[in-house]
Order: sequence, then structure tokens, then C-alpha cells
Amino acid sequence: MRFIILLLTVLTLTFQSRGEIKITTTVKPLSDIVREVGGDRVEVSYIIPSNVNHHLYEYKTTDIKKIYDSDLFIYIGSSDHGIKSVVKSLPKEKIFPLISLNGLFLVKDRDHEDIHPALWLDLLNGKTIAKFILDYLSQKDPKNKAYYEANYNRFSKELDELTSYGMEKFSKLKNRNFVSYHYEFPYFVGRFKLIYLADIEMGHGREPTPKHILNVIEKMKANNVKSVFTSKQLYNKKVLDLVLSKTNAKVIFLDTQGENPSYLDMIRFNIDRVYEGLNY
Repeated sequence: MRFIILLLTVLTLTFQSRGEIKITTTVKPLSDIVREVGGDRVEVSYIIPSNVNHHLYEYKTTDIKKIYDSDLFIYIGSSDHGIKSVVKSLPKEKIFPLISLNGLFLVKDRDHEDIHPALWLDLLNGKTIAKFILDYLSQKDPKNKAYYEANYNRFSKELDELTSYGMEKFSKLKNRNFVSYHYEFPYFVGRFKLIYLADIEMGHGREPTPKHILNVIEKMKANNVKSVFTSKQLYNKKVLDLVLSKTNAKVIFLDTQGENPSYLDMIRFNIDRVYEGLNY
């Protein structure tokens, strides 16, 4: 009898560790937020690897199966690359485009009228997404509502503390001018009140013209900018090296797709790296 009870306990714990609710997201930072709230009561996964360009990712058959097997699939919106064919046959209650979420701070992309996708780089957006996850899980799994609320409250406090940390750090800067290779960081720049001076790339995958490069170089020199920020997934080394050689600047790599272990680690890493670059 004791053996049977022990076996049932082990099976129960194993089932709980796998998660009773399955949530899949497009990118890792979103799944990191879900995990902060859901803890071990939710099975969380993401589709697009952190080390690839999410603008170019092609969904695989295994990705589609993972999405279909989930209780909820979270993505940014219709502008996500390849997303329309993925969600068109899914029940509406199983999908959630984040741009439909009230309370998000949204920025339009410079290339088109669509929303810029990297909205997770704004800490307050992170909190809004976490609150949505809390509400969803509390409704889906009411017996664990107190557990989800405790996780959300802890995470919300940590987000507030990290926001204050960044604000205080950047308030010490004399030069707040921010230059990136790709127009990748408007949410981060906007939240911490930096100045988005220029970006080198002219659009998604479109290399800049000589005239555009010269204009960026002149802006950097005029504003004493000594760093160019980019992620490892979204830049052309040849073009970037040309700009660096003409401005005596250095490249600083940031994390936009969750290469750090957690969402909080990712944002703190970016705060510290940007501060280092602007203080150079």
C-alpha cells in the first residue's frame, strides 16, 4: 500500500513538473515571461531559436504540431513572418496576438505601417503581458490562482526594480544618442528616454546606400557617438565595419531574443551594455 501511495505521489509530481497547461510562444522572451508567472504548473515552449533572425524563420512541421498541441499560442500579430498560414486553421480561443492586448506601448515599424515586433524589450510591456498570463491561467486553472498571483506579484516587483535601475543608470549619462545597425530597439530606447539618432540598415535586409552610410557617419561624428548597437542576428559585418572605421566607434552586441537565461537577465544585460556603450 505504501508503495502504491509513493508511486502515485511520484506520478503526480512528474505530471505537475511537465505542466498541465501548454503554452507556446513565437520567441523565447515571451516564453520567459509566461514561465515567470506559470512556474511549474505550465509547460512552456517557444518556436524560433534565440540565435536566428526571427524575420526570416520558416516554420517546420514539428513547429506546427507543437502549436496545435498547445492550449494557447502567443505571437505578436499579423506582421510576424509566416504567421498567417500557421494560425489560419487554429480555433480563435487557442491563439492570442499580443497587439490586441490593451495597455501595451506600441511603436510602428519604420519600414511599413505594421507594429514593430520587439515589444518585449519594454519592461512595462513585459508587465502587461505577465498580467495577461496571470488572468488567462487563473481562469484556465482556478485551483492554482493563488500560486499564479504570487508569482506575478514577485515578477512585477522585479520588473519595477529593474526599470528603476535602468532609469537611474541612464540619468547619469551626458550623451544619450543611440545608434544601431538595424532599427531593433525602439521600445528599449523609448522606455529609458534615450535618443534614437540613427540606424545603419535602411530596412529589413536592405543594405544602406553610400549616401545613407555617409549621413549616419556624419551624425555620429557631430554627436560624438562612439558605439553602434546590434544583435548578432541582425547585422552585416562588412557595412558595419565600414562605419566603425570612419567614426572610431566600436560595436556592442545586445540581446533581443533571449540568449540570456531569463527575461530579467536579458533586460539587465542590455541596460548594462548600453550604459557602457554610451559612456564610452
